[in-house]
Amino acid sequence: MKKTMRISVLLCVLVCFSAMELGAFSFELNPQTPLHLPYLADPFNTDLALGYMYLSSEEDRPAYLYKVTSGSSGVEYTGLEINKYYTDGTNMIMMRTGSSVPLARISVGPLAVEANIRGGFRAFFFAYRGTDLLGFDGTYYLGMNAKLGNLLTFSFGKKHHSGHIGDEIIATIDKKDPVDGSLLHDRQIDYVRQDPLTFALSFNALNHLRVYGELRLGDTAQIFKPKFISDEAVADGYRARELEVGAELSLPIPYVGDFTVAFDMTLHEMGKFVPQGSGTVINGEYEKYTFTYEKDAPWETEFQIVLAQSLTTREEGLKARVMVTYHRGRFPLFAFHMSKGSFISVGGSMGF
Repeated sequence: MKKTMRISVLLCVLVCFSAMELGAFSFELNPQTPLHLPYLADPFNTDLALGYMYLSSEEDRPAYLYKVTSGSSGVEYTGLEINKYYTDGTNMIMMRTGSSVPLARISVGPLAVEANIRGGFRAFFFAYRGTDLLGFDGTYYLGMNAKLGNLLTFSFGKKHHSGHIGDEIIATIDKKDPVDGSLLHDRQIDYVRQDPLTFALSFNALNHLRVYGELRLGDTAQIFKPKFISDEAVADGYRARELEVGAELSLPIPYVGDFTVAFDMTLHEMGKFVPQGSGTVINGEYEKYTFTYEKDAPWETEFQIVLAQSLTTREEGLKARVMVTYHRGRFPLFAFHMSKGSFISVGGSMGF
């Protein structure tokens, strides 16, 4: 973190000196719109959003809440079934709240650099049985953005993610299936991921097409839970990387706003820790898992497609949108990442 901040400060200082030499300098506090925009189809988009989800089938509903232990062979999962309490339907509700805030910006001709923070929470509820909360995740980013002309933007900083289990899920299991007196005394899945180095590049072509990529390096030595790491993996160069790529095509609709088709795909190097399942299988999930590192195993992938209609023609600031989303891959809650499937979501958002 300290190293990242030092690099950011150094870059800002260099830009300032360059500006003085060129004689073209501007400074702005809290600009209206960040230079490097959030990705519209990113499951972790830090916008304000509400969506009604239709799981493709019952097989796509999370089945287990996993306890985590570190056995002789590494990470081990033991599942406590939650599916049997939520068999009434396949619909859920998704809520997100967050923002991306540019703190201060320095501009020199076509080059602009700013300090940026962004963060948000994302929660999923069952759309029946009292709308119990399945869980919620938190994400934040600290770093800097840069922009060169109207074509290229860059982001560099640190990201942090953490997963949390819904209180109603814990209370339901604790009441009906107590384990050693109380589930609260056991260790549920504790998903924390810190990316001390995050690099992102976005290219805006033809005014309507945006292509981007983001590489995140996991902090496998410290803040990384569950601890999917081994000496063999480190020797092979494993760093729990994540690679996110995507594209957005926006077409202006007169008097209404942009219609956007967005695609986002994330590849997880953690897929090299291949799960070995045993016990009862529910909705495609095993009751128990151990994980074996395989050097040649592929990275795990997930993708999301969004169709969005903006409700404003302005180019700066927040925009209200109506959205349809298709997601395939991990269920988008950290603590339930072993659940794989797909869903369609219909709703709206307010974001950049």
